Amino acid sequence: MYLNLLGVLTGSSLTIIGGILTIKAFNYYKELHEPGKSLARTFLVSTLLFTIGSIAVIADSLTAIQLWEIELICYTLSYLHVVLSVIYYLRILKLESQKTKIGNLSKKERKATLPISGVYVFKKPPTPKGLTFLVRHSNGLLAISRTKKELWARKYQIKPDKFVWLSRIETNDSTDPSKLHVLQDIILRFLQEKGGKAAVYFEGIEYLILYNDFTSVAKFLFSIKDYIISTNSLLILYLSSNILEQSQESILLKEFEQNSEEDLTREIYEKLLVSAIEGEKDASSESKKE
Repeated sequence: MYLNLLGVLTGSSLTIIGGILTIKAFNYYKELHEPGKSLARTFLVSTLLFTIGSIAVIADSLTAIQLWEIELICYTLSYLHVVLSVIYYLRILKLESQKTKIGNLSKKERKATLPISGVYVFKKPPTPKGLTFLVRHSNGLLAISRTKKELWARKYQIKPDKFVWLSRIETNDSTDPSKLHVLQDIILRFLQEKGGKAAVYFEGIEYLILYNDFTSVAKFLFSIKDYIISTNSLLILYLSSNILEQSQESILLKEFEQNSEEDLTREIYEKLLVSAIEGEKDASSESKKE
């Protein structure tokens, strides 16, 4: 019987290590949000390839069959996957470093890097990290909620540039939900004051419908959509399940794209990275001309 004891012991040790790393990578993938989730996914694929290659080492050591091609392919792909991922995130870190420098400039000199615009529906509420991300990459965040400002800020751990509390109680931050024209004016003025590339987070649409018919609320949202797009801004509408009738929800989803925080954040990061790479190319071309 063919047996390479050293190969079996080495392959077994590597398989155990690969299995432990795979479990850790899977746990990170379940718990993290973007961009960490993408990195955890890459790490998971890499550890799986590493583990498969290690199992091939054991099989190779127990039989006369040569499996070195499988080992080579798995280990090489595992290594390349990690290297390319490191390069990808180093570029993102460089972009974040450039953003920090921009943050030290005055408001007139500062330029937002929000690379997309449009209106989106979230079925799940955003996380503090997600809203903080929007603040970092936009000219400002307007939050509209049924929750009072202090409680909202404590929940999301951020201070929006402007906050609107949907309530019939008169305060500095409140707006009567029955006065859609007033709410619309607040949003439009915010977009104009920020010069575009701003973010608006809206929750509490069910409260608006209590004081207005659905048609009026839909027209209000569609009108806001046009201003959002024309100013290259972003609107996120939190719409939990079973809040609206199916027919009403279908009407909104014809104008608002359903998305998730994870996918939207990933899209923004990818476009930021592309912009950073193109900026480096343009800068390199200009330096060569000089």
